[in-house]
Amino acid sequence: MSRPHPPPGMADGAVFFTRPQEGLAQVPPLVGAEPGEWDNRQCLAALLGAAGMAHAQACEKAEALVGEYATLSAVLAAVVQQEGSARLLPEAARVLLILAREGAFRLHRARLQRESVLCERPALNAYLSALMAHEKTEQMRVLFLDGANRLVADEVMGRGTVDHAPVYPREIVRRALVLQASSFVLVHNHPSGEVQPSAEDMCMTGQIIAAARVVGLCMADHLIVGREQVLSMKEAGLL
Repeated sequence: MSRPHPPPGMADGAVFFTRPQEGLAQVPPLVGAEPGEWDNRQCLAALLGAAGMAHAQACEKAEALVGEYATLSAVLAAVVQQEGSARLLPEAARVLLILAREGAFRLHRARLQRESVLCERPALNAYLSALMAHEKTEQMRVLFLDGANRLVADEVMGRGTVDHAPVYPREIVRRALVLQASSFVLVHNHPSGEVQPSAEDMCMTGQIIAAARVVGLCMADHLIVGREQVLSMKEAGLL
């Protein structure tokens, strides 16, 4: 059965960890699949094997973890947050999984620094989904862009509760001026998993747009990261 097409402004970010990144190409492939075709379970099993776990045990553990968390991205987030059965993995495996997650983020940030963030929307959405979709509290990030819409900096500008993260428009504007950014993308997650903006989200967005306009800055978009999708307020006609 084919997956339904996402509604306007939304994109599925689940692809970020469904394929191994460049460094994993050196890990011996599992039986019946090439590295570029590995699914969540196979990729996780390869990582556990690289951490010293026996092949059969690695496959069994990968099957259990993916069954519990559904995606490799969620497994890696659980390892970092030390929750569920992921916290019971051997230390060598946990360290390697944390390094793999951070390595993947660095690879994607490097790509976004070379090319227009706004033209690489699938890659951007996948990166943000893997980074923020499994956060337990709301987080406000700002992607500062240069004149060619390439990533200058990706910074957390606020952390909060399960339904609120404080954000100060003048701090975002001040930081953009320090970085000599031409524009920026506002990003925050909804721990509830839903992506529809609240009235507070809309109000805050308007305040930031107004503050940026005073100094000639442009807010290129406001993205909301849910459990399975990313909503672009611009593409959804909400800006």
